[in-house]
Amino acid sequence: MHGLLIPALYLAAGLAVYAMLIHLLHSRRSAHRREHQLFAAMSALMALLAIGAAHTYQAGDVESYTRALTLNLYLQGPFFVLFAAFVAAHTRTPARPLLAGLLVLLAITWVVNYLQPYSMQFRSIDEIRLLELPWGETLALGVGSLSPWFGIAVAAVLMVLGFALASLARHYQRHRQPTTLLLLAGIALFVALTLQGVLARLGVLDMPHLTPFGYVVMVIMMSLVLNRETEERLRDSESRFRALVEQSPIGIQVLTPDGAIRQINPAWKHMHGNAASLPGGNVLEHPDAIDRQLQAPLKAATRGQYQEFGPLPYTPPPDASGTGDDVAPDAAAERWLRGCMYPLRDAQGEVQDVIVMQEDITTQHRSEAALRLIAEGLQARTREEFFQQLVLKLSNLFGADYALVGLEDPERPGVVVTAALCAHGRIVENVRYNLAETPCERVLEIGTCIYPCEVQKRFPHDEMLVDMAAESYLGAPMLDSQGRLLGHIAMVNRHPVDDVDKAMEVLDIMADRAGAELERLHTEEHIHALAYHDSLTGLANRTRLHDDLTRHIEEAMIDGLHGGLILIDLDHFKTINDALGHAVGDTVLGAVADRLRSQSPEDALIVRLGGDEFAVVLPPRSHELEAVEPELRVIAERILEALQRPIVIGERTFAVGASLGCVCYPDAGETSADALRHADIALYQAKRAGRGGVQFYRHALQDEAHARLQIEEGLRRAVEQGELSLHYQPQFDSAQRLIGAEALLRWQHPEMGAVAPDLFIPVAEETGLIHAIGNWVLEEGLSQVVRWRAEGLQPPRLALNLSPWQLSRPDFVDQFRARLRTLGMDAQALTLEVTESGLLRDLPDAIAKLGALRQSGARIALDDFGTGYSSLAYLRDLPVDELKIDKSFVDELVTGGDRTLIENIVDIARNMELDVIAEGVASTEQHEQLLALGCTRFQGFLFGAPVAAVDFADHLRRRNG
Repeated sequence: MHGLLIPALYLAAGLAVYAMLIHLLHSRRSAHRREHQLFAAMSALMALLAIGAAHTYQAGDVESYTRALTLNLYLQGPFFVLFAAFVAAHTRTPARPLLAGLLVLLAITWVVNYLQPYSMQFRSIDEIRLLELPWGETLALGVGSLSPWFGIAVAAVLMVLGFALASLARHYQRHRQPTTLLLLAGIALFVALTLQGVLARLGVLDMPHLTPFGYVVMVIMMSLVLNRETEERLRDSESRFRALVEQSPIGIQVLTPDGAIRQINPAWKHMHGNAASLPGGNVLEHPDAIDRQLQAPLKAATRGQYQEFGPLPYTPPPDASGTGDDVAPDAAAERWLRGCMYPLRDAQGEVQDVIVMQEDITTQHRSEAALRLIAEGLQARTREEFFQQLVLKLSNLFGADYALVGLEDPERPGVVVTAALCAHGRIVENVRYNLAETPCERVLEIGTCIYPCEVQKRFPHDEMLVDMAAESYLGAPMLDSQGRLLGHIAMVNRHPVDDVDKAMEVLDIMADRAGAELERLHTEEHIHALAYHDSLTGLANRTRLHDDLTRHIEEAMIDGLHGGLILIDLDHFKTINDALGHAVGDTVLGAVADRLRSQSPEDALIVRLGGDEFAVVLPPRSHELEAVEPELRVIAERILEALQRPIVIGERTFAVGASLGCVCYPDAGETSADALRHADIALYQAKRAGRGGVQFYRHALQDEAHARLQIEEGLRRAVEQGELSLHYQPQFDSAQRLIGAEALLRWQHPEMGAVAPDLFIPVAEETGLIHAIGNWVLEEGLSQVVRWRAEGLQPPRLALNLSPWQLSRPDFVDQFRARLRTLGMDAQALTLEVTESGLLRDLPDAIAKLGALRQSGARIALDDFGTGYSSLAYLRDLPVDELKIDKSFVDELVTGGDRTLIENIVDIARNMELDVIAEGVASTEQHEQLLALGCTRFQGFLFGAPVAAVDFADHLRRRNG
């Protein structure tokens, strides 16, 4: 024989290429795609290795031999990496570290193979020896010294083969597959041929190395194993698919692209009958009742489009043995189907079959229909309407003779009150009944209960069941989201219940829906109460007042009626809160609310606006305003008298009192905001009149309020725009010596002109502007003294008025001292005047602060003495240097008034070693009488009017000159 080995190698290369192509095709359709892809890559390398081996055997010199050998070694490394990956994938063996190591070793061997002159196998090649085979074929073999890298490569190959043998052995132990043994045999033969090749390379065996044929054998066996396993998986898949189709509860029909019936499963036959859609028929040429409804989707599916259909109504044929839910159908009963159609394609993408799947959804469809009815019927706005619709829907849905919603009577435990009762399709009057020994009691105890027949025998003492001639009973509890019991719903029939499961399912759904709706209504009522009621007193709140008052005013304007509004502000309530705490104050407010309820008409709306403010709204009731106003006054005075009576809480007695402002609408306001604003104006006037009274709104009050608002707005810019100024009025003693001057605040409004202090000072105190104004007065007065002294003048002691609000500031004393230090002034040049009423706001604090000011050197004067409380008890404790007699007492001296009070003031001052100065002295007669009474210090127009700073400076120059 001649030329056998070389052709065998080329034949092996061809077989490897064939295997590559086959397994590439398999990889497109197989679930084990990765194994086929790895094997196809190995086959491609195997073909190249076989050709490379043939080239080495046919080399004519060292150079060509070396070139062919180097190429072969480049290919062997990737082959063994792919081989290890294939075995790992086939046996499901984790091998990432091994593969990573092989890739690193592959890179190293490629570099070495490239750098070595005779490949990584030989250190040197001495010659090319020709080996003649027994059949006469001559092969070229390299003769030389082997490289150490060759041993490393052989060790790596043996390691890979050892990994493969161990993995396959474990795989066989787990699965006992014969194909695994075949693969083991192929790898074992490959190991033997590899060892033969190594020995031939080492010169131990005088024969060509047969490793390439080991590759071929292994590839053939691996291909056989993969093909065998692929066929087995395909058969298993077909078997599982067939079993799935046969055992599926969903009806399945397999059609050809032409519409011919290829196969049906038992569920399809069970659904459509024995004679329906048997194999051999054609749904496109001879459609049945259902197929006629599906012609368009059937044709689309045969063209390769996925289609869904349903729900579709159908009537089962007489020979149908059942339906998808295993309930024998009534032959005349309509049922419902839903399904889909999807095409199966072959390898070329052509439609091979069409799978039609149908499911009986009659039960689901009926439940959905019931739910739609429930949803449609339970859209109510009130609790009563909701419950009535609920029982009507229950009665209509099930044909029940009676349907009811029961709620336990909160005042009588064990008694149920029906919130809605439907009898024979109509809403009837609600009833009460005892729970004991009734099926409703069982529902509330254990949950949903059903008595499909003979319910009267089970509960012989239930009289209502007797009256209803009941035969069956179904009941379910209504629970909220937290599981709390709210009530129950029930159906009572004079006939037994047939479809128990369906009835109970829908009843439970309706009970849940009713519980959720009832909880929502409770929540809405609670939110409404929070939104429209005061949580402390239970009265209506400001929001409710605006809503109702707006509605009443609109009604009054349309019908020509009149109504009333009373605004109430408690007197001295803040004192109770501050002295005894908010808990006592809240109790007092609750008592006030009770008295308002008892004294107001039944149809009146009683409101707590917040804090200690209340309101009473009288709805429109008369066409004559003259009739409404007297009635409103009587109600207001009755409320005032009730609030003036002492309130007893525990061992304490409180005298509260109130001021009331009244308006009649729509005359005093065509909107709720106007009515409230006008009532507030009237209330303000009631407070100004001394509190504890009733004041009706008059349009003149609006002008006064407008003027007050104008003052308030003007005050906000008066300081910034320089509209305020200080005038200075001199003070003299009995010898006509200038002993001081009082700084008096003046305001020149750009539109109103000069505004009197008794008009704007109260407004400043009420709005809080007094702080800024008081600070300006103090700063301006001190600065003026500094300026006079800088001009060489010697101004007398300057008297500055302190507002109670200024004195109440915690940091007032520190700020006052800081101002003096900044200006370089001595406090001995100042007299600070305070009023009695201002000190009584917080007497201990006032005493401490006045003492600190006095220690700084300032004199303290008590202004308007005698007009307030004038108690010797506090006067003894106050750090005061001077008493000022109010102008009102001085005016009485010329009108024949009582001189005793002035005489007493002078005596008190003399005994307490205090100075006395009389204000408002305007005539010589007043001056003489005051001298006779012992007063020696005076201030008034008799001695000089208040003048601007520049004029007072001229007066000082004249006196000094």
